[in-house]
Order: sequence, then structure tokens, then C-alpha cells
Amino acid sequence: MSARIGLIGGIGWPSTRDYYERLNRSEGERRGGLASADLALRSLDFARVFAAADEPARVEAMLLRAAEDLHAAGARVLGVCSNTGHLFSEPLRHWPKMRFVAVDRALAAHLAAQAVPEVWLLGVRRTLVHPLFHDTLRAAGIRTRIPADATLRRLDEAIFGELERGEVGPLTLSVFDTLEAELQSQGARDVVLACTELPLAVARRPLPFRLWDTVPVHCEALLAAAQESA
Repeated sequence: MSARIGLIGGIGWPSTRDYYERLNRSEGERRGGLASADLALRSLDFARVFAAADEPARVEAMLLRAAEDLHAAGARVLGVCSNTGHLFSEPLRHWPKMRFVAVDRALAAHLAAQAVPEVWLLGVRRTLVHPLFHDTLRAAGIRTRIPADATLRRLDEAIFGELERGEVGPLTLSVFDTLEAELQSQGARDVVLACTELPLAVARRPLPFRLWDTVPVHCEALLAAAQESA
């Protein structure tokens, strides 16, 4: 048996769905038969979170209240189903009631184990200009790079205008053309999909790099933590 995993979702519904499906599939493959993951989900209203994004204390309070609900539901391991959501996770990292599994730390450990020396990060501009992922990866000996600011702003438009709704439209496809040309010109090899909606776009418009998707990396770390905490 594993400890119950608590998921804070809703900060982008496609990612919440992907976490749920991947965790259950991975646990079923590990244990066989009809096994699935022991999960509790607290889904937030993304519109409220997005509106409060410039007031970190408000978002941190939302996440902490959600964590309290999950703890009351029996969860002992906690994950946030969003890379950008981790920018507001500082209280959860020091919360004594549950073991918080951070995506940036899981990613750093995974890349270090694969001896990846440098990665380009793709995702929401707010996430990529924040020091969180850069500091964690660099502490693990991994150099980080991000696209030009103009490209990041166009990528934001695609993420919030299409991908967050589960759509891969002309804007997303156009931005991916720009990304491919820009990263190839810089000699990129390893690229981290540091936004949980980006795999949806990659499925339609592949990129010619070695891609590292944070969702499966984070899910495996959550399952490992649940087994250790049982």
C-alpha cells in the first residue's frame, strides 16, 4: 500500500486530467491487475488564481487552504499539478503536515541522473523569468536557457488563448515554428516542457529536440514519495 496522494489541480484543467490519468496508469503498471493510485483531488478555480497572480500571498493562501482540505481527506503526500503554481508553493515546502513533492526538485534529480548538462526551458513567461527552476537546476549542475522575451510573450498568448482550453490552433503552431528556428539557431539539444499544457501542442507539432516533459517526471516522484511514506 502507498500513502494517499493529494493533488491541487484546476490551474489548467488539461494538466489536472493528465496527472490523474498518468498516476493511475503508472500505479496499475507497477502493481498489476486492477490497481490504481490512491488519490484525493482539490481543484481550484483557475480564473480566481489567475486574477490573484500578482498578489503572491493570496495565491499561497489558496494553495494552503486546498492542502488543508486534502490533509483532512487523508492525503499524506502533496503535489501541485502546475509548474507555474510552484512559484507560490513556498509555504507548502515548509508545511509539516504533508510531504510536498516539488516539480523543480523532481526535474533536477531526473536530469542529473541522465547527465544532462544544459536545458532550454519552455513554458509560461512568468515561470521562466522566475529564479525557481533556474536556481534548482543550477544547484544540480545543470545550465538553463530560455527563448527571447518576444518569443515568450507569444508563447504566453498561445498557452492562455488556446492550450489552456485544450486547443492547438494556428497561434500555437506559428509560435512552435518560431521556437524551433530560434532554438536550432542556438544549438539547443535538450528542451524541458516546463508547462503542463505544452505536450498537447507537441503531439500535433513535434519539436526536433530531446524533450523532457515535467508531468511524467513529477508523477513518478509523487508515486515514489507515496510508497516511502506508507
